[in-house]
Amino acid sequence: MVALPTPKDRFTALDTLAVVRELRALGPARVDKAFDVPGGGWSLVLRVPGEGRRELVLVPGRYASLLEKGPDHPDELSPVARELRRLLTGATLRGVAEPGGERLIELTLSRAGVPAEVTLVFEIFGTGNLLIVGDGKILAVAYPRRWAHRTVRVGAEYAPPPRRSDPWTLGISEIEAELARSRTDLASTLAARLSLGGPIAEELIARGGWNPAEATAPHAGRLASRLHAELARLLSEIGERPTGFVYLREGVAVDATPYSSRRWQEVLGTEETPRPTFSAAAIEYFPSLTAPAPTAEELEATRARQSLERLVDQQRHAANELDETVAALKRKAEAIYAHYAEAEAALESSRSDPDAAAELTVDLGGEEVTIHRDRPPRASAQALFEEAKRVQSKLAGARAALEETERRLALPPEPRSRSTPVAAPGANVRHRAHWFERYRWFVSSEGGIVVAGRDASSNDLVVKRHLKEGDVYVHADVHGAASVVVKHPPPGSPELTEVTYREAGQWGLAFSKAWRAGHASGAAFWVTPDQVSKSSESGEFVARGAWVIRGTKQVMRDLPLELALGTIDYEGEVRWTAAPPEAVRRRGDTRFLLTPGDERDRSDREVELVRELGIPRPLLQSLLPAGGLTVRRA
Repeated sequence: MVALPTPKDRFTALDTLAVVRELRALGPARVDKAFDVPGGGWSLVLRVPGEGRRELVLVPGRYASLLEKGPDHPDELSPVARELRRLLTGATLRGVAEPGGERLIELTLSRAGVPAEVTLVFEIFGTGNLLIVGDGKILAVAYPRRWAHRTVRVGAEYAPPPRRSDPWTLGISEIEAELARSRTDLASTLAARLSLGGPIAEELIARGGWNPAEATAPHAGRLASRLHAELARLLSEIGERPTGFVYLREGVAVDATPYSSRRWQEVLGTEETPRPTFSAAAIEYFPSLTAPAPTAEELEATRARQSLERLVDQQRHAANELDETVAALKRKAEAIYAHYAEAEAALESSRSDPDAAAELTVDLGGEEVTIHRDRPPRASAQALFEEAKRVQSKLAGARAALEETERRLALPPEPRSRSTPVAAPGANVRHRAHWFERYRWFVSSEGGIVVAGRDASSNDLVVKRHLKEGDVYVHADVHGAASVVVKHPPPGSPELTEVTYREAGQWGLAFSKAWRAGHASGAAFWVTPDQVSKSSESGEFVARGAWVIRGTKQVMRDLPLELALGTIDYEGEVRWTAAPPEAVRRRGDTRFLLTPGDERDRSDREVELVRELGIPRPLLQSLLPAGGLTVRRA
């Protein structure tokens, strides 16, 4: 029996390309009006020379369709629809950008008498968005948002969303290299590493006759050329004027595609129905997936939670800035002591200039430090330490405020009329606190406690306080990775082996920059406590959170970037953890397997996991590494 294909709940990259090609075929159409779409989204009514009326329906995060007649319009216009009318009425469509494997539609438009062109940017990935951009600035936006690397609000400079590599332009050698780096099965590799997504990955596997569960890397050379040919063939089937196909099972639409789908043809009881355009197929299928409108109580609860989430982000940003300030002040003070003779020489040289300023900035070991001309370097260093203490006290207050907001955010919502997920085991249970819970931690498959710092300060603390004789120090081979300590087992317990050390290395690698970079695997090493020191060579400076390693490192290679998310039983209590899969499997229940993914979809993945697991979002975030997530059921 053929497995049922993965349901498609939003556009794929090929669906997006199909609509782009339909738009290009219009030529210089003119925008007549803008309307709201019932259930969410907007539409632009276009006048096409020689063809008449067309309507472009845009539902962010879901789909787009170019139709002869769109859905009925509400009588009242939303603020977004009014802005679209104000900025676009009378504008002529001049071009449609190539999506390049992305779920993004960009229309270039111009208006008579207005010299600058504007761009309508329609985002289908994640929760979606719609923006109007002119002269490099955002003129209108449906959903204002802010990330560390990108701000989306009216008046801000427009920064396009991060782009992934385009799988449709990769050569055979590039495909082979990506496949060879994979440490997962073929279906996961095509979906995540080649950025194709689940439905297209399944389509390619059905066309190639491959086993979706087979390991990818050993067969990279054999697969690459055939996969390249299948990609090209699938792309060519769309054509410049794409037709559409709707797939029905028992009279219910289950998919819509701009090509004849092999993955549905192999499912018994599925009927393929052609449509004249892909948009005609899309409007038949995608609106049926729209969730029911939330109640007023749900909207209010959502707004309250979003307000708390914004406050958490602001407080966390402020705390991080204070933390960085403390670190910078201490670095400068330590640089003075580490390069004392240079500081004295700089002061002596400056005293020959009677007009020199009261303060002097000097480079001490790569650190720009300001010292006072009327006092010895020691006094300047002491002043920096005192200022660091003052800022440290502010940091303590900021962290206390952050913890209180996170506590409020973690409270379960008020009971609602609609059914809500049952809380997962251990989600809201008060546990006995253990010393290691102030750090990142997990329990290895052999029962060893493994801890790591969450930031530079706790990286120092975890080694200074908890790395003892008999323990092992583990570090991923990535700059800035956390210090990981494997605690030796209590007397009478079995000794830990290389199995635990490799799990600790894999875990430390997952919480390093390697995850956000999307690597599939990496290396780490372990050493004994006597090889770890803060003492540097003469003239060198050891940054906060860093340690000097001397002697031979025991290197562990080919560690996969994969974590299991689930619960374990620790001393009779159920606790949530994100750890190497074997460590979770041996001690509890694995719910999901995680690998690096598209960071733009991070928020969506978190929402899905919270809904599935029934745990507070702050608890989930405290378990996960930074960066995008690809989520698979265990």
